[in-house]
Amino acid sequence: MAEGALSIGWNEVQVRSRRTTYQGVLGFNMLLHLGIGLGCMFVPGMVSSFFGLPAPIPSGWIRGWGATLILVTALYVPGLQDPVRSRAPNIIGILGRIWMASVWFVVGGGLFWFGVFDASFALILAVLYFRFCSAYIMSHP
Repeated sequence: MAEGALSIGWNEVQVRSRRTTYQGVLGFNMLLHLGIGLGCMFVPGMVSSFFGLPAPIPSGWIRGWGATLILVTALYVPGLQDPVRSRAPNIIGILGRIWMASVWFVVGGGLFWFGVFDASFALILAVLYFRFCSAYIMSHP
């Protein structure tokens, strides 16, 4: 074990570092969700063709899905701002990504890549959040 690994200063540095990493990855994921949601709302045909999906006729379903994605993404903001006190948005967000990945994999077709996207971010965020929470708990004996 490194010299000073159990000191309070070392633990605080670990907590800050892991918090910053988690917030950065979550923020990046939220920006991607926002971009996809806006694309679905304003250029649904382009989004469909980009993901190899059939043209959205009528386009209302993809526009509604984009608006819903933006709304759900906005619900993650408290968890992004304070992941210690706002645990529920983080945990629900990770579980929601697992659920949506499962749905996309079952539906298949061009939506398979949505499943890969959600499953990948669910795994990454779960690991990072666990590491952050572990460091936080260790810094508050």
